[in-house]
Amino acid sequence: MNLNCAILHADPAMVEKLQDFVGKVPFLTLCGTYTESVSALKDYYVTKVEVYIVGLSPVAPGEISGMDFCRLLSAYTRIIFVADTDRYAAACFRVDALDYLVVKLDGQPDLPPKVIYLRSDSRILRLDLDDICYIESCGDYVKIHCRSESRPLMSLCTMKYMEGNLPAGDFVRVHRSYIVRLWALDSIGNSYFDDVYELLPYELEDN
Repeated sequence: MNLNCAILHADPAMVEKLQDFVGKVPFLTLCGTYTESVSALKDYYVTKVEVYIVGLSPVAPGEISGMDFCRLLSAYTRIIFVADTDRYAAACFRVDALDYLVVKLDGQPDLPPKVIYLRSDSRILRLDLDDICYIESCGDYVKIHCRSESRPLMSLCTMKYMEGNLPAGDFVRVHRSYIVRLWALDSIGNSYFDDVYELLPYELEDN
């Protein structure tokens, strides 16, 4: 089941840019976009929103700022803050932000190049790409094997999504069921890829 996501940003052009970002995350369903806080709050108490993308910018006296808006949300709503500067980052993580993105309307990447968002059970993970060793397909799920985790992380997404969001220079799809980080490959044989952690089955005729 997908998670409801809403966007609040004073700049309509940035709202459009963030809509494109949400459309690329397979477990998010966009349920509302807003340019001012009052309308956003009114709908928030009607529709459950698990992820809110909130823009931070100066506001006029008496108006609700993005940070004030977030303090009115329930604990189950995870927040991704968006700003054109990193000066608010420390304050945002003090309110348990899922992430803080510095995004401008000049073609900058929507995400830091070393991060990917995934859903695992009821959690939303912000996963550092440098931590990933390899990804294994498991039906409608993928297993993500990381250096820092003793067990693989399970996520409801496709190999196509993973392949499209991993840097091609760092990862290679060696089999329909495996994507491997290049530095994790120790050797390549006719019947397997030798990973630093375990042997990955690999049949050339299936590739």
